[in-house]
This record gives sequence, structure tokens and C-alpha cells, in this order.
Amino acid sequence: MKRATTTRATHRGVEIIVLSDRIGNTTMFCCTNGRSNGTDQEQWYPTQGEAIANERHAIDRSMGSRGG
Repeated sequence: MKRATTTRATHRGVEIIVLSDRIGNTTMFCCTNGRSNGTDQEQWYPTQGEAIANERHAIDRSMGSRGG
């Protein structure tokens, strides 16, 4: 069952929420953010760090080429 973790992060003022789920015998992580419109497909990663890094990259892409 997918659950929000206690890990919180922000990037460029956007809140990132880390989710976890048990997939097979492994706990995997994905993220969501306040700019997401719900159409993004979930991508699961073996560590919270990888999930957060990917989400930061997604936020940068959604904000375009604006400086920051």
C-alpha cells in the first residue's frame, strides 16, 4: 500500500512529498509535488534520494528555462 513518508523536501519553493510502497520484497520510493497536475506517471526508485533527485529535475523541467 502506497504511503507518504515523513521525509519532506522543497525545491524552488515547491513542496516534494516522498511516497513509499512495498514492491515484492523491496521498499521503493516515488515523489509528488505541488506543481504536478496528476497526469505525471509514477516512477519508482530504490532510494528516497534518487526519487527526490528525479522530482527536482521534473520541477526544473516544469518551470522551463527560468533562472533559479
